[in-house]
Amino acid sequence: MDQSFDKTVSHFLPLSTVPADEADRHYTEVHTRFARGFLREMERVVSYHTARAVAGYDAAGGWALRPRAFRYIVMRFLPGRSLELPDRLREQIVEDHRNFLRELRPFRVREEVVLDRLSGQTALEKYVFELDRPDDVSSEAAAAHMRTRLAALVDEASAAFGIRQILADHVEAEQATEPVDEPGQRSLPRMLPATSRQAFLELYFDQREWAEEWFARPGVRRVLQDPYWKPVRGYRVRERCGLDRR
Repeated sequence: MDQSFDKTVSHFLPLSTVPADEADRHYTEVHTRFARGFLREMERVVSYHTARAVAGYDAAGGWALRPRAFRYIVMRFLPGRSLELPDRLREQIVEDHRNFLRELRPFRVREEVVLDRLSGQTALEKYVFELDRPDDVSSEAAAAHMRTRLAALVDEASAAFGIRQILADHVEAEQATEPVDEPGQRSLPRMLPATSRQAFLELYFDQREWAEEWFARPGVRRVLQDPYWKPVRGYRVRERCGLDRR
């Protein structure tokens, strides 16, 4: 089943001139508060979630790697709409980006609900995977490979305990950015002609131990460590809801 909202997934790294925790303090205490203030007034914005990567998926199927990723932003919009910021507000955001952010990469995605067992939970453990297709593979061939891999994940989840939802965010385009003080601090009103990012996977579980049990399964590892992608990177994240009108 595909969702009825437009959606974006973005990620960024901390500013190189300050410690990561200081960049994150500014992001959580200043920037996201600023963002929530104007997003709540925009009816076209359906949801706004942020997440920090806290652990990386390792070769043994565990979570012992230091994460290479830093922060994710997931937003949903009414169909046919987007953030659509006025120029003055856009420049305020760029100016604040200079305090904490570099290498912002925003993606327009199509969400596919691969598995849905949500039934009233109010707190979940979340995991995010980034999938990049090989340079010499067409988008059609990559999409076909993705379908088989998603089917394998559903099979692995069929009798698994504690898994609640799997979302596949199929990348449709990557937004262009430009540097201010550091790369990727200003989003531009155009998309790149191509991107190697094929998809993001968002996975939700009741409890970390159930997730760790599932991710260590040989069948799950065959999918999530598939050498077809270059390579898959997975992260346990701490997610926070900024707003959600669903």
